[in-house]
Formats: sequence, structure tokens, C-alpha cells
Amino acid sequence: MDGQNRLQEKKKSIWISLTGYRTLYVLKLLIEESRSPEELIEILKCNPYTKKSLSKDTIRLTINTLKKAGCEISRLNKSTNYKYVLYSHPFVLNFSNDELNSLLNLRKNASEKLSWQKILILNSFFEKIIKLSMDENKIDYVNSTAFFANVDKDVLKQLSNPNLYGKKVQIKYLSPKQGEEIIDIVVGEISSSQGKMYLSCYNYKYNANSILNVERIREIKTIYLTNEVEYEDFYEVEYELFGDSLASYKKENYETIIEKNSDSIKVKAQVYNEFFFIQRLLLFGADFKIISPDSFREKIINKIKSIRKRYQNEKI
Repeated sequence: MDGQNRLQEKKKSIWISLTGYRTLYVLKLLIEESRSPEELIEILKCNPYTKKSLSKDTIRLTINTLKKAGCEISRLNKSTNYKYVLYSHPFVLNFSNDELNSLLNLRKNASEKLSWQKILILNSFFEKIIKLSMDENKIDYVNSTAFFANVDKDVLKQLSNPNLYGKKVQIKYLSPKQGEEIIDIVVGEISSSQGKMYLSCYNYKYNANSILNVERIREIKTIYLTNEVEYEDFYEVEYELFGDSLASYKKENYETIIEKNSDSIKVKAQVYNEFFFIQRLLLFGADFKIISPDSFREKIINKIKSIRKRYQNEKI
């Protein structure tokens, strides 16, 4: 019985070259970022396969092995902050333009159906893949064309923290009309639509609920040490209606007509369900115009562009 157990344990064992494993692991670490010998040793100590017999000499020998295999790695000097910098290596993924475009179309189609949280995970996955190409032009292109590419990651990390929900904060915001300005808001829900990310909030500048394009939020300057602020979970949109749609217009209970003349009306809507409100506006065709807020106007424009793009290649 003991013999059978030993045989089974032997079958379960996986034999690997520790030197080879350590070499590939160090390559992976240097692909991620430049590291000093001390940093490499600390990381290798945490790996169950590389934690033994570690020293600066071990690291030096591993680096020399990678150089002999075709890797271009800097020496330790002041200009590199005494870190090993991996300039290039022969173990790259080569993507043709057609292959790259296919991958990006796959990412785009998937992103249109995912939540903003999952889109960020997808972006990170593609960032890691394209980094293996070692082609700076392709890396920049893939990263710059991702959904939410212009969203500040530090700002998003703060805004998505559940502890900040309902809190009053001061932000630096790049307004399409006013330029850069400092405003106070109460943080609400984050949502996404057509490749853009939006923050519902209470805006103290206008004493009203509104939505802000997250990529226009440059910085969170202050988090006020006050109790949570309660506010209605809606925002206001003003739009003008004209043309043929004017005759068939029926006011919803969340709408107020604030101005009326023979050619058009101006309506203020309290938007609780954004999806259904956008669908309502699109039914007016070309007979409406968003007056405010600017962020909602941007969202409608992006929505219309997306719809138009879907049909632009179809023949009539």
C-alpha cells in the first residue's frame, strides 16, 4: 500500500528546472517594470520555487543569462537609478495590422455590452497582451483607443470608493464652456454609455442634480469632513422641442413646460431613469435640442454618433 502511495505521489510531482524558472520569472518582472537587485530578491523570496539560495550574485547570473538569450538590459548606474531596465527582448508577440484590428474590434464589441467595472478589467487584459509586442506605437494605439482611456485612474479610484458615496467633495473640473473650474459636489453613482463614463451628483454651483463626464474631472481637491448629504437621485435636463413633433407632444409627469411660443417649447425634465428618457428624446428625431446640462448634451451626441456609425456602411 505504501508503495502505491509513493507511486501516486511521484506521478503528481512536477519536475522543473529551478534555474530556468527563475530566469523566466525575472524576465516577467522586468517586463512589468524596472527593478533593482534588492527588489528582485525580495520578490523572489516570496515565490515558493525561487525563495532558496538568493543573493546579488544569483541575480547577476540570471541577468547575464537573459542577456545571452538576446535581452537588452541596462547596467546598474545612476542614470537608471541603479535598477535593471529591460530595453528589448526576443520573446515578443507579433501582430499584423489585420490581427490587431480584429482584436480591437473584439474589445469594442465586448465593451459595448459590459459594465464599466468589467470594461476596466478588459482594458487591463489587452494592455498586458499588447505590452508583449514591445512595439511602442502599437502599445500607445491600443491603450489610447480603449473605452475610458482619458479617465484619470486616481480620480476614478477615489470616486468609486463606497465610502465617498453621498459625501461632499471639491473637484477641479474642465467644463466645455467655462474651462477649468473648482466646484463642490455630492458624489453619486457612476455609470457609462457609448464609451463615456458619467458621475451623477448634486452640483452646488447650480444647486441642482447633474451628471459630469468623469474624464473631465481633473482632481479631487478636498473631501469635506461632514456627515453624508441626502439628495434626490435625479438630475434636470432642459430641452427645446420644435417641428412636427411639437403637434404630437404629450407632457410626462416628470416634465414642466417652462417656455412656449408658436414655433417651439422649452421643457425641464427631472430624469430618474436615464435610459427611458433618452429613448423618449430619440423618438422626436431631429426635432429636439438639448439646452443643458453640457454633459447630457455630450452623451446624446455620442449616442447619435454611435447609431449613425452602425448604419454608415450599409447600402440602401
